[in-house]
Amino acid sequence: MPLQVIPRRDRKLNALIKKATPVTYRKGRVIYRQGEPSALVLLVREGHVRLTLPKSGADGGRIVGIAGPAELLGIEAVTLDVPRRYTAIAGSACTVVPLNGGAVFKALRASPKTLSQFLRSNDHDLAEARLISLSSGFSSKARIADVLLDLAYRFGVDDGRRIRLDHWFTHQELADLAGAHRSTVTTAINDWIYDGMLKPQPRGLIINKPGTLRKAGTEASRKRKRKVATR
Repeated sequence: MPLQVIPRRDRKLNALIKKATPVTYRKGRVIYRQGEPSALVLLVREGHVRLTLPKSGADGGRIVGIAGPAELLGIEAVTLDVPRRYTAIAGSACTVVPLNGGAVFKALRASPKTLSQFLRSNDHDLAEARLISLSSGFSSKARIADVLLDLAYRFGVDDGRRIRLDHWFTHQELADLAGAHRSTVTTAINDWIYDGMLKPQPRGLIINKPGTLRKAGTEASRKRKRKVATR
């Protein structure tokens, strides 16, 4: 899970962001490739970025993560001589802010709360990897529910009763993240719309019944803390 920047708390990081020049990418553009040298950390300002790994015996890559607004990716650049762990591809038209990895490292050292969150995000990545490896006991629909809730909690607005997700992700992105087929995602979402748990919007989705959807998810989603919007 990419590190999320909170300006009121991350003042040094925010100062770096204000000085940097944003870069815009069209959908499908490769931002960097796995194995390349890493010098820059990127903050997503608008849109979202796919983090992918090669598919064994197939062309293209499998989506293993999503970075969205206010999240940092390419965080391996804070350590010298560490190559890129993933290939980053613009999942939509997006704007990112490139930040010098060394400067981000200094900012993290100066902010204990942010550094702690950075270390927790790395632990989360390891926990998610373990969960995926053990998820064969969960149904595809349960894994899709878990992925949908994770994205909603990160990028949606939660009023305590429902979550409004104003940015849409493709069914293929959800399928890759859940380890399911795209057709299974389409069927699951249509079922949840029919049951009233989801309500489609022109470029987004409303989760009308987060608690009910959570019950359809894995243990990870049932234990995940909800973020109630403060904006």
